[in-house]
Amino acid sequence: MRTRFFILFFIFLGTGSLPAAEADRVETLLRQLNDDQATRRDEAEQELLRLAPSDPGECDAFLRLLPKPLDGMPAEVRLRLSRVRSQIEKSQANEALVASRITLSDQEIDLAEVLEQIEKQTGNRLVDYREAFGQEAEPRKVSIKIEDEPFWPAIDKILDAAGMGLYPFSGEESLAVIHHEEGSAPRSERASYAGPFRIEAIAVVARRGLRAPDQQGASVELEFSWEPRLRPIALSQPADALEIVGDDGSPIAVRNLDASFDVEIQQGSHATELTIPLMLPPRSVTKIARFQGTLSALVPGRMAEFRFTGLDKQQTAEQQRGGVTVVLSGVRKNQALWEVHMRLQVEGEETGLESHRGWVFQNLTYLLNKQGEIIDHAGFETTMQTESEIGLAYFFELPDDEIGDYTWMYHTPAAIVRVPVEYELKEIPLP
Repeated sequence: MRTRFFILFFIFLGTGSLPAAEADRVETLLRQLNDDQATRRDEAEQELLRLAPSDPGECDAFLRLLPKPLDGMPAEVRLRLSRVRSQIEKSQANEALVASRITLSDQEIDLAEVLEQIEKQTGNRLVDYREAFGQEAEPRKVSIKIEDEPFWPAIDKILDAAGMGLYPFSGEESLAVIHHEEGSAPRSERASYAGPFRIEAIAVVARRGLRAPDQQGASVELEFSWEPRLRPIALSQPADALEIVGDDGSPIAVRNLDASFDVEIQQGSHATELTIPLMLPPRSVTKIARFQGTLSALVPGRMAEFRFTGLDKQQTAEQQRGGVTVVLSGVRKNQALWEVHMRLQVEGEETGLESHRGWVFQNLTYLLNKQGEIIDHAGFETTMQTESEIGLAYFFELPDDEIGDYTWMYHTPAAIVRVPVEYELKEIPLP
């Protein structure tokens, strides 16, 4: 078995682009994963994790040095390789889960300039949507000092100072800025912040059946918002990950402790709502003193760019970044349209393809001509799908038939990971 593993190792070891000394060290550690002594195998696994670079490009090269777990390898080696790759990808993805930060001087400046500065500093686009909402879009000045604060606390302070609010369902990759609703409470006083997420209780409903006294209960409606750059795929709130306490110190139970409240994120939205059904507390309880939860978020990691040339060669080409592989499986002319056929393969414990393939359809893809101009696709169709792979055909209408002069570009997350999001809301009044 050991000899067979070495043969497979040499066949499937990636070439990478790391310095020779580091590549040699990785090769030695990979061999050590099959050592007779468990302590030596543990040491090799831990050192591989320590050697993984933090720079995205160098990390891709490092991951290419790791052979893919294959059936012919010893079971423990497959397990350790999968574990190393998964932890490295999760570490890379976690960088996207750090809140962006904002700095503004207290000089009075136009709202439009404030929005521009926020986009430059965070990569999050905010657009003045007042005219689209039929609101008067008069010039508005903002004067507030923000010193290296996380995105959402800073945004809430800026919007409060400007008398503005947000509409998170613009259908675009941006937050829509509008006039705040008349009589609405300040944003900065009613939310919990967790990295790139903002969590707010937006409503509490209590119901008591008069004909059937046992038909009673309450519910809390939560709004989860996120920085537009994040693009989460799905959110899940397990009931057993909630702790809810009334202002008298007594616990308030979720109606079904075995439930999980799940939602798939729709394209173009930057917030979603979850309703948590509760047992109706006694009238002596006037507030929820503490609403604490741990949300499970399925999120994409850092974005990877794939570039394919020689489209007229009609041959299969494959590129890998992190935990994803893009295969260009064919390019052909079909009447007036060119078809670019591809497959996306996703490795890891989470692929997002089992039931949440919508994130793939949001991936950016286009053709570039010699002048660097973008030609968007005219549509696409799904050609195949498994739990870890999806095939798509993209259609392009070109001003000429020289497909060989174009470059096909594809952008996708380098990994899909599931991460916990801890939050705590306080002093929620009951009806």
